[in-house]
Amino acid sequence: MQREYSQNSDDIKPVDPFVLLKRLRLTTGKAAEFCGVSRRQLCYWTDIGLVSAVEEDDLEEGENEQDAASRRVYDFSALYKIMLIRQVLSRTKGLRRAAKDINAFLQEREREAEELRASIDKKREEFLSQQAERLETIGRQLREVLPQIENREKLLHMYQGIKPLQEMARMMSSGDIVLEEDAPSCLRLASLVEQLEARLESTPAD
Repeated sequence: MQREYSQNSDDIKPVDPFVLLKRLRLTTGKAAEFCGVSRRQLCYWTDIGLVSAVEEDDLEEGENEQDAASRRVYDFSALYKIMLIRQVLSRTKGLRRAAKDINAFLQEREREAEELRASIDKKREEFLSQQAERLETIGRQLREVLPQIENREKLLHMYQGIKPLQEMARMMSSGDIVLEEDAPSCLRLASLVEQLEARLESTPAD
């Protein structure tokens, strides 16, 4: 029974929590409860533009503002800002001052995030260039060594090192893998390159 479970579990793919956060949506009442504020506060902050709902319709005929507010939906970024407002208001008097402090904080965080993304992108570009150079060297070595290998086991040993890189190249060409956006695949590429280099060193020509 345990073995059957283990085999089935191989088909389970991990769920990215950041994807779930992007899809998170709470209605006005649930958002207010989740963030620890009153429904009236949240409606007021939304009405004055301090917080933005992701879905909000115009008033329909015969409908009051309270009915319209019940259809509002808040995403993760809105919930995050609501909790910031609550935090700042606990030590700062005045909603206008709180809003100013929060906007300054969010702008600074965004600036820091942009700098971090630029740094990561630069390092990743340098990393991929290094891997490309290593692959070019390996390609030249393979062209020199493979014609000189007659032993079937040695050829099979080299093929086992080349095959995973061929599969990764196929996935890259089909768009299944985008190295510039996929850190785990970058690490796997480096590992495969290193393994193939080791196979070349340990497999002398006949």
